[in-house]
Amino acid sequence: MKAANDNRPIGKIPADGEITIEVLERCLDRLAIAMERAPQGGEVYLPIFERLEAEIETKKASESTMARALRRVRR
Repeated sequence: MKAANDNRPIGKIPADGEITIEVLERCLDRLAIAMERAPQGGEVYLPIFERLEAEIETKKASESTMARALRRVRR
């Protein structure tokens, strides 16, 4: 079974090297496809999948913290 977003590009990483949440999410999508198709069952990719999930959560938390800090400045 072919996933709908199978051929979707992961995206370009900006020149400053910052990897966005959107790029990480697309990486997770592609990795999930690879895991599904892997002859060994995909378990070998679990540490990478978990790392990408952790990176996304870290970025979201950082953005949330920054937003809270900026709200304090604007009060």
